[in-house]
Amino acid sequence: EMAALDASAEFRSFVANAKVSGVFQGTPARAMINGRLVRAGELVDAGLGIRFEGVEPAKRHLIFKDKAGALVARKY
Repeated sequence: EMAALDASAEFRSFVANAKVSGVFQGTPARAMINGRLVRAGELVDAGLGIRFEGVEPAKRHLIFKDKAGALVARKY
């Protein structure tokens, strides 16, 4: 997990503990997160306002963004 300094502990914890069971590159990027297929730009946690932003294939990262604009990347 790689987190921005302004990412909250709750946000980092959600990303670190999310169950990722599949990653699909393309337009839009998609991933199976916590048993649900989500597309880039969709909410993955409404309470924290976390969105799945997309995939960075070169580094094998999933990118997440919260309502404050902080970004957290996680390897897949």
